[in-house]
Amino acid sequence: MPASAPEKIQPAAHTPGPWYFHRGVILPCGNTYVENGETYSRRAGGEAIAELIRNPANGRLIAAAPALLEALLGVVRVADRATDEFDAARAAIAQAVQS
Repeated sequence: MPASAPEKIQPAAHTPGPWYFHRGVILPCGNTYVENGETYSRRAGGEAIAELIRNPANGRLIAAAPALLEALLGVVRVADRATDEFDAARAAIAQAVQS
């Protein structure tokens, strides 16, 4: 592992994923179901993560954040290298988990 890599990355204190974007709101989601060809998610409970998101692309990106973070953590864990790309990956992880 490169010298610049943190000894151990602390888990984030965010609401655990998966998250679901629906009608401008990001919610923690439970199981999903299909009705009339549309996939819906049953709310897992808890507060909305974000509200008033007007751009659906932003909502989908925010909702994907927990999965993206987990995937990036996995890549760095198994294939960390001393490259600009992995430096950027470690910086993004640090930004996501800082308290």
